[in-house]
Parts: sequence; structure tokens; C-alpha cells
Amino acid sequence: MDHGETEVSMEQRKSDAEVALELMRTVLDQAGSRRLSPTRTLALYHLCKEAVAYSPEGAVTAEYLEENLKKLFQ
Repeated sequence: MDHGETEVSMEQRKSDAEVALELMRTVLDQAGSRRLSPTRTLALYHLCKEAVAYSPEGAVTAEYLEENLKKLFQ
């Protein structure tokens, strides 16, 4: 791997993190008056990171993401 490839992968990770944060903000906006504890907020961020990394062949399913999102807001 040359130096150029390293820069691309670092940019991709940064982009994924930014997308995860945007998704998290959207979910929290949609939640309205419901607020999450710091622990649940962190869990939401990790769930958003998993959603950003989602691929149909991966271990994370849409049902998994949906179920965990519901649990966070119970």
C-alpha cells in the first residue's frame, strides 16, 4: 500500500464518522421531546456507525438496526 491509498482510507473513515453523526442528529431530531441518557446516546452513535457500514452481505441486518433503535427509545 502506498501513501496515497492510506490517505484515501483515512478520508473514508472520517466521512463515515461524519455520516454517522448526521444520522444520529436526524434520529434525535425525530425523537422530539424524548431525551436519551449519555449511555443511550453513545449506544445510538454506535448503532448509527453500524448503519453507515451496513451492507446486504454483512452481519448487521435492517431488523437488527430497527430493533436496537426501538430499545434505545423505550
